[in-house]
Amino acid sequence: METPPPSFAELGLRLRIDLLRTLAAPARAWINAPPLEMPGRPPRLPATTPERDTPWEGRGPREWRVYTRRQQDPRMPFLLRAVLPDSRPYDRLIDGAFEVFLNRLPDPAGRADYTDALDRGALDAGVVLRAIANSPEARTRQEEVRLLSAPVP
Repeated sequence: METPPPSFAELGLRLRIDLLRTLAAPARAWINAPPLEMPGRPPRLPATTPERDTPWEGRGPREWRVYTRRQQDPRMPFLLRAVLPDSRPYDRLIDGAFEVFLNRLPDPAGRADYTDALDRGALDAGVVLRAIANSPEARTRQEEVRLLSAPVP
């Protein structure tokens, strides 16, 4: 007596079991591997405090890179959320900061105050960004923020 050919379901199940046996070890190795190094997305970012900032003494344009992550999951990496120019006119910096941290544009009086203070040199761009990021309105978003000042590539 001849055995009937295997059904389609039986063939599918056999292939699935073979695939599972074949891929189990590489999958475990991939899961346990260290995270990939990705340009523009550092795995760890230091807390941004005025004491840790190093003043820029070089030449050329600078930019602020804003990295965020949700506070509920500290295991998640910081993601690059925005790149803000640190140059005149400062309207772009202020508008970008308000959009990133508060999800809205600044009112005209607030924009004028910040840009005037930056133009006069009374405030540094990092101080302004930290003030907006630490505002009560921004804290309701429950995001950790890291700011990096870097030369424009």
